[in-house]
Amino acid sequence: MQNPSFLKIGDNVAIVATAKRLQSGIEKGVDLIKSWGLNVHVGEHVFDEDNLFAGSDLDRLNDIQLALDDPQIKAIIMVRGGYGTTRILDQLDFTAFKSAPKWICGYSDITALHQKVNNLGFCSIHSTMTNVMGLDDYALSDETLKNALFGKPLTYNFTVEGKNRMGNASGELCGGNLSLICNSIGTSSEIDTSGKVLFIEEVGEYLYNLDRMLVQLKRAGKFDNLKGLVVGYFTNMKDHKDTFGLNEIEIIRAQCADYEFPIAFGFPAGHETPNCALYLGEQVSMKVEKSKSLLEYKSSQ
Repeated sequence: MQNPSFLKIGDNVAIVATAKRLQSGIEKGVDLIKSWGLNVHVGEHVFDEDNLFAGSDLDRLNDIQLALDDPQIKAIIMVRGGYGTTRILDQLDFTAFKSAPKWICGYSDITALHQKVNNLGFCSIHSTMTNVMGLDDYALSDETLKNALFGKPLTYNFTVEGKNRMGNASGELCGGNLSLICNSIGTSSEIDTSGKVLFIEEVGEYLYNLDRMLVQLKRAGKFDNLKGLVVGYFTNMKDHKDTFGLNEIEIIRAQCADYEFPIAFGFPAGHETPNCALYLGEQVSMKVEKSKSLLEYKSSQ
């Protein structure tokens, strides 16, 4: 797996919207990125509205294609997630990107793009996005993205009350939003989890659908040779009137009961704050105890 070049002062960053339309400004995010010593280029259609989306499929496609093709752009930070990236994903041409790779940064719906880029052999960054950058509650999220972009070591210690499945593991980190991971099965952006560490997070899903998605991963063989599972936020999960009977942690533990890989709950990433940056495609090691875990990139050791 190849890392794009880490950023340095004076580099160019593109801001692009591939999914849902904006519901707030991005001025604070743009100002923050500029304060890092970077030049910011905002996509032409970032502020457009086409029903749910930030402009038409063609306009969103053109914005990100221009950023992918420009060798002077060293990173692309997405505006927001929601839905829409998969509508344009298969129309993207990565020929120029392969010659001059750049960091793709974002989460949620951007998982589809991460998976595509990782399958091409390039690392990317699961991170906060421009629509919330620069806000008071997101300072740690912003700091970890900056550290990731500039190549500073990423090491995370995190705790949870006695929910983990203990053990040590190492492997390439893959994953992102669970719905998008499942949605990719059978497509060109389907991920291979064999020998890897999988990260998952989710928001606003029914508990029975969480169970169904994990069953789908099992049926697709995604747990068969998995080395470890890192669980981020499962935010605003909902129960049906016919209650499912288990919470999200219990569901994950139950569906992983037939496997021996360690499970680290409580990683601070996903649809809450802090949303700490992760290199996808990079080698990590995880050390999981009953109530605390360490996630460390091998390049940081």
